[in-house]
Amino acid sequence: MTVSTRLQTAALTRTLAELAEGSLAARIRLEQAARVITAARRAGELAAEGALRLPATTDASVQAVTEIARHWDDRAVTALEYVETLPEAAIERLLRAAPGWAAAFPTTTALRLAA
Repeated sequence: MTVSTRLQTAALTRTLAELAEGSLAARIRLEQAARVITAARRAGELAAEGALRLPATTDASVQAVTEIARHWDDRAVTALEYVETLPEAAIERLLRAAPGWAAAFPTTTALRLAA
């Protein structure tokens, strides 16, 4: 058995265990929240470089995502580790706000229209 096969087997075993325990959906939810946090951080970095214009912070979705993402210290923990420490209400708020936050970017609208 190669190293690659062992890693794939271990990953499959974890996934099967999560499915059997009913915890896969919760794990995917945390991973989604971590992606939103990471995207918010990257958007802020690109805005600081002048490559992206951030949406107005008067939008409730923008406020929610920005507020929750602002507290992540990426030098101390990963986005997933940060999200795992959040209260369930904050994760729910983040995931509810994420579509509105993403749609608030001027480039998002332009990309949708171009598609």
